[in-house]
Amino acid sequence: MVRPSRRRFLGGSALTLAALTGVLAPETGARVTDRPSDLDIDISPPFADAFLPVPANDALSTTYAMVIAERVDADTEEDLSYRARSVSERLDIDVDELAATVTTTPSERGVQLVTAAGGFDRPDHGETIAVGEGGDESTDDLPDEVETTDDLPAGWRLTETDEAAFVTSEGVAAAATASGYSPHPRGRSDSSADDMSERRLEAARVAGRAAADEVNRFAETSLGTAALPRLGGFETVLLAPDVDEGPSPLSIPDDVDAFAAGFETAPNDLRDIEGTAENAYVIRPAGDTDDLDDETVERLVRTIDPAVPIETDITRTDGVILVDAVVEAPPERDREASPDARVRSQFDRAAGTVTFEHVEGEAVPADELEVWHDGEEVSETVLDGEKFTAGDEITIETGLIATVMLRWFDPDANVYDTYAREQVDREAFDVEYDMNAETLELSYEAERSADASNLRLIHRGEGGVQTVGEEFTDGTLEPGDTVTVTDVSIGDSVQLTFDVEEPMGGSSLIHYRARPPHVWIHSHAEDGTTVRYDGEESRPADAFVTLVDGEPADTQFADDHDTLSGDEQLVLGDLPLGSMVAVEWHEPDEPVIIAEHEVVPNTHASIEYDPDAGEVTVQHRGGRALPASELELQAGRTPADVQPADKLDEFGPDDSFTAPVPPLSRVRLVWTGGDREHHIGGTTTARDAVAATYDADSEAMTIEYVGEQPADPERLRVSVNNTGDFRGREDDQESAFAAEHDELTTGDTITVDDVGLDDTVVVSVHTEFENGAATSSVGHFSAAPRRGFIVDDGGRDSDGSETTLRYVGEVRRNAAAFQVLIDGAPADDQPADDTDQLTGGETLSLGELSTGTTITVEWTAGDETRTVTEHVIPPEATFEILYEPAADGDGGVVTFTHAGGDALDADRVDVVVEPATDGLRSWDSDADEVTAGDETSVTIDSEPGMAIVVFNESEVLHREPLNQDS
Repeated sequence: MVRPSRRRFLGGSALTLAALTGVLAPETGARVTDRPSDLDIDISPPFADAFLPVPANDALSTTYAMVIAERVDADTEEDLSYRARSVSERLDIDVDELAATVTTTPSERGVQLVTAAGGFDRPDHGETIAVGEGGDESTDDLPDEVETTDDLPAGWRLTETDEAAFVTSEGVAAAATASGYSPHPRGRSDSSADDMSERRLEAARVAGRAAADEVNRFAETSLGTAALPRLGGFETVLLAPDVDEGPSPLSIPDDVDAFAAGFETAPNDLRDIEGTAENAYVIRPAGDTDDLDDETVERLVRTIDPAVPIETDITRTDGVILVDAVVEAPPERDREASPDARVRSQFDRAAGTVTFEHVEGEAVPADELEVWHDGEEVSETVLDGEKFTAGDEITIETGLIATVMLRWFDPDANVYDTYAREQVDREAFDVEYDMNAETLELSYEAERSADASNLRLIHRGEGGVQTVGEEFTDGTLEPGDTVTVTDVSIGDSVQLTFDVEEPMGGSSLIHYRARPPHVWIHSHAEDGTTVRYDGEESRPADAFVTLVDGEPADTQFADDHDTLSGDEQLVLGDLPLGSMVAVEWHEPDEPVIIAEHEVVPNTHASIEYDPDAGEVTVQHRGGRALPASELELQAGRTPADVQPADKLDEFGPDDSFTAPVPPLSRVRLVWTGGDREHHIGGTTTARDAVAATYDADSEAMTIEYVGEQPADPERLRVSVNNTGDFRGREDDQESAFAAEHDELTTGDTITVDDVGLDDTVVVSVHTEFENGAATSSVGHFSAAPRRGFIVDDGGRDSDGSETTLRYVGEVRRNAAAFQVLIDGAPADDQPADDTDQLTGGETLSLGELSTGTTITVEWTAGDETRTVTEHVIPPEATFEILYEPAADGDGGVVTFTHAGGDALDADRVDVVVEPATDGLRSWDSDADEVTAGDETSVTIDSEPGMAIVVFNESEVLHREPLNQDS
């Protein structure tokens, strides 16, 4: 095959690199305290936990543009990607506790979901809204109005801050935040802050239900089951479940339905690879695998891969195409290396030219400039002189349709920078969509002809991806020329794109999607069942008919509204359990169902385990009363000895009952009155009944049963996971506890030998039932400390100025094996001064430390000294953010101002505007310090979602949402 040149690849995967290494604001053995059901696919442990709370996009009534999963194995924040640092900061998870992240990016503005897995305690943020039923933790510290809900697994919590909603447990957490990402224009935008809060909370609830296997999960979708077992061992995995909405939809070849890519080296480390790396792809074609020839597959790989593919191996099996790609380091965009010049582009419609004007800044040597026009380099024909200096202009004859770009490139250093690019002319086209006829008419309305040979018209729908209207795009367009695309159903999209080779590809002139209006149906304890309109444009209210069990409901939107414009709500009240609510949309010729919902009990029950008595207390916490005969208490998926009907006729407010259950059992209260069981409450009894101690000299892990009630040792399984062995080892699936004990009592132990420093011992509760088995981990004990200490540096969120360390390791360890360093020198006080063994929660005071001080904790028990905690005391500074939208409503300027506090080293201050900027941008490369009153501005060409100030590439000093909808 022909090896692609680096020069032509320079911009080939910029969007993929931005998705993987930029700001999309992001396990080892995660200590998941209560996981009712594992994923129904074979995937390695780090990702298995991180994907648990990721619902399928239909469960969130959205479409995922992309899903990115990333393994994390870092000791310091400097070792993390920016995305992982953002997740660590947002969820307040220590670096060495974070093991995997999954980020979902919706195709439209809405809610972004980020999950994390690792060895952390349950993060608690903001106000607690709800707790999962049956958690055996005490909730005495929570207000009475906190909801107990079956939307969350037992032991999980739903909390909210002004910026995000969280659903969290030990070892797994998810955050739902507002997303500014919107590849398609919206007709209007009326979302309020309250509505966005509701959406975030609903997304977090759905994430909790996904963890409990109560809704469809993304990992178990068709792309997930095809790709994750094959790619789950890679460092980073990118999944595009719908190429129409994916990371680079305009560059995806025809007949590709979805794809996933696994990257051996984390994308942020690609610049540093020496030699080659190996990546892999799973491509799902819209039709038969033979419809995609090897050349087309290779083009897809070159488009998506953030490195430079130099060799590919393609196979076709099981309806998908598998690609193994050997890659080398990609060229790097380096704005610091390029001459500091500001260039403005201007399209002259009358003349048919694009002019690049050097507005201000340094001169750029002409031999370092590249001018690209429609995928071809035209530098030699348009560049004149030795330098491109302030006041100079470069004019390119483009005609009325073109894509052009001006950039700097240094082939020796393999770095580049893009000064300006332009696509013309969007205003020359008009789009009219006839929903009833399912036709889209695209008209060329300029005043003179234009060359359209570099354009491609793409129709994406249920039938796949088709190139249409060749008579419109082959040759010359004359004023008044039109093309009609037929069979454009609701949900289809039509795009007029530039069909040119990299580095110019990937942009479009027109992108139209025929969308049905969004309608949400929810059942809540307060209002019963409600229907909410969330459409993008105003529509007649009588076009929507709400049905209950197939018949029109007694109340309709049209009773109170002539027009629906967004956020209108229809309250149906309490409906009989099992009712099916649907909304029909009558604007098409044939009414279509656009939303469905089954009414299930909104009843919530808490289940608390009493280890002294060996029984659970089931308490009605909210929602409607239910006949006790329709409830079943299960222990290990089988009916418990005592059932609700044995104690009660009805399970209603203030009702409770007790039942004996064994320790280490998964207990559930379910409603059995519908087509399938509905979860009312649950818990795992005696989840904290195991502890561990590691002996580094003998490489042995001692696991101790510390429960108060005798337990069946057959319930426990022990496995050892190695860093490179994602399946781990487990001796014949037999219980190591059962091999040594007939019955477990407090103090009983087993010893796991040959546990290397990079291994993790996993203790799980194993439950077998009629249709299968489930294993839920209750302890992840790493040989070498992965969690170390949490640092409280007495900053803004602290009660005092004294810096303290708190041991948060999950394994009991010799205190003398830890050494605390302050700026490289031993601290006056050490962990061993106060205790011989660290078991968790011990604190150490370090006194008052100044900004910039580095705190390091080293572990010396292994064969080499390992850093388990490293923290730099951050500066105290405040910032103000001002966003000035552009006059045309497309982008604008974001200004950051240092409003007070410490002076900062300018070299260590960066700014980010999500999702508009590509990674971190330096504050001012010419300044030494950033002090009160200093400001910097970022010009953006799309709507901003969040402005962030970052110190030392890892510490977020300020974050401010800019999304005007929220």
